[in-house]
Amino acid sequence: MTTGAGFHWLWPTPIGLHRYADAADVNPLLVRVFGEGRAALQRQRGEKPGPFFASDDDLLHRVKLSEWQDFVGFIVSSLGETVKEANRDAWAGQAFDLRVGIEGMWFQFSRDGAFHDVHTHGNCSWSGVYIVQIDGPARRVSHPVYGAANGVTRLYGPPFTALGGAFIDIGNAYLQPPHQDIEPVPGQLLLFPSWLAHQAMPYSGETDRIIISFNASIHASQGDQMHGYSAH
Repeated sequence: MTTGAGFHWLWPTPIGLHRYADAADVNPLLVRVFGEGRAALQRQRGEKPGPFFASDDDLLHRVKLSEWQDFVGFIVSSLGETVKEANRDAWAGQAFDLRVGIEGMWFQFSRDGAFHDVHTHGNCSWSGVYIVQIDGPARRVSHPVYGAANGVTRLYGPPFTALGGAFIDIGNAYLQPPHQDIEPVPGQLLLFPSWLAHQAMPYSGETDRIIISFNASIHASQGDQMHGYSAH
């Protein structure tokens, strides 16, 4: 309960950005492995090559490389750091032995204007996007139509749904901007709450935009209940 006099912000949105130290060595390996996986799945599904491809969500256990295990460790560690920071006040100094569950993980290829429309993820508390490959910054933003938005992940803040019918004046300028674009950088991991609406903007470039996406749930080994139940 907020009772103190003065100004207060409520319901901020936690976002985590992490960089994988071994990306320069591991990403080219993942490009090759995912390329082979895409070809095999297309044959299995009877699909023809196109501007967009998404694997099944069993990627976590499909890749059999020692480098992959280190990469997954980076994701789990990054999730732990972000979750602890996001819940610093809610946990009120309590320490938890966290159990990170990857509920689904998959890779995606996109090119020639392919995109993923606005959506959220269910049955999980956190989601992530890791950039494996994309055009360099100068070439990416030089696209004559997409410009700086070429291939970015766009996050839509909680006020976004209110803006459609909102009266906009100088007094509620804090609602702007309704979205935030996250620049795609190879080796970068973006973590965000799964309820947050987001979109993969159209991408066109010299190289395919290759990403890893995943959903995760975070539990404490001693249970998730933090507050007692009140009598009814």
